[in-house]
Amino acid sequence: MKRFEVAVFGKQGCSKCEVVKKRLEKILTDKTYEDLELIYYDLGTVEGLVRFCQCEVLNPQRIPGLIILHKNAPNNPGVSRPVTCRRRLSALDEENTETFIWLETDYSSDGLITPKMIRQILELALQSDAVKV
Repeated sequence: MKRFEVAVFGKQGCSKCEVVKKRLEKILTDKTYEDLELIYYDLGTVEGLVRFCQCEVLNPQRIPGLIILHKNAPNNPGVSRPVTCRRRLSALDEENTETFIWLETDYSSDGLITPKMIRQILELALQSDAVKV
């Protein structure tokens, strides 16, 4: 069983959502990421909307977005919880902050989530989990 869920949130008719989904499908074929499973949530469905709200960190104005989750929370099998790491959230932060590992579309630029960006957060999740083991 895979240890992580890469929860991708998108909607029907969203070309950027399909691009992110296809990029992740391709990246996750690499053996490096064998512990990660892609789950796509359509925000046009009740299941997708509920799961999106449970994550509490993604902005609905920045779809597609994704978050990395542990598939089984400690002492709570069957429950997913966000993978966290310590990182500086902005250049103004003087220290690292505990945060979820997520990525969303930035429409102030070209609005693309690149394969490089995806790999960076997947690596961050795997490294973060290794430190906590």
